[in-house]
Amino acid sequence: MFRELVTAVAITGAALSATPGAAADPRQYDGDVPGMNYDASLGAPCDSWERYVFGRGPNGEAEACHFIPNQFPAVSTGFWVISYPLYGVQNVGAPCPGPQSAAQSPDGLPMLCLGARGWQPGYLVGGGYPQTGGGFVPITE
Repeated sequence: MFRELVTAVAITGAALSATPGAAADPRQYDGDVPGMNYDASLGAPCDSWERYVFGRGPNGEAEACHFIPNQFPAVSTGFWVISYPLYGVQNVGAPCPGPQSAAQSPDGLPMLCLGARGWQPGYLVGGGYPQTGGGFVPITE
């Protein structure tokens, strides 16, 4: 009888301890996209700067992996930089919420909101914000 009681308590304890694992991942945020890297760290090296470039930093901030051409000394990796807020997976040309918004195309390309043009594949370079000398680099395939 005692053995059955201990076994029942052990099974119940195991089931209860497994329940938190079935809950939603606390690292998921609204706007997250497929291929997110949840181990991003601002300024750290990264290797996915063409497709599936988005990640989350330790405090949940959106980051993007960017390759910086013509670096000296030369490196063969990208680096995690701050990203605009993410709005999930979007279709090219679909309406978007406004400037300084990022999304991902269904095939993994980074996209920016370009006002009346809607979501467009590409990324920002330079200072990032147009008023600081940054520019938009479209992605064409």
